[in-house]
Amino acid sequence: MKDTQNDIFTAFIVALFQQTESLPLEVQSEFNKIDETSPVTDILRLTKLHSPLLVAYKNNRIWLTKHSKQRNQKIGYSDTAKQNATNTEIDKAASDIGALTNLLNFIDRIDPEVKQRGLRSVLENMLQSRDSVQASRDTIIKFYNLKSKV
Repeated sequence: MKDTQNDIFTAFIVALFQQTESLPLEVQSEFNKIDETSPVTDILRLTKLHSPLLVAYKNNRIWLTKHSKQRNQKIGYSDTAKQNATNTEIDKAASDIGALTNLLNFIDRIDPEVKQRGLRSVLENMLQSRDSVQASRDTIIKFYNLKSKV
């Protein structure tokens, strides 16, 4: 069950990151009502409030489901591939939010921080922000920068 919840949270965080503009105020207001005691079904409900978010979330969940075995076993994802992630890729991700092409690399860079703090904790900060889309971008770019300095 935890893996499923983690995939839901991960897909949701990435879907927020992929949005090209802030959420409508009424949607952001609903985001701000979610707290650490809210069930995972509330996250699923939030995706349905804004169609671009729902599309991105569904695409990410399909991708995560399809690649979960590869991600968990690190099959076909060598240390060399991890090291090839450059600041240029980070800058591209930051400047072209809608075109996140290397989700596996992206998730791999987030995992250490998420394991330390927990996905729910990371997500809660985004949900309680005045602009969840910008908060997701700031958080994810911070994860990239922390990982690239290691």
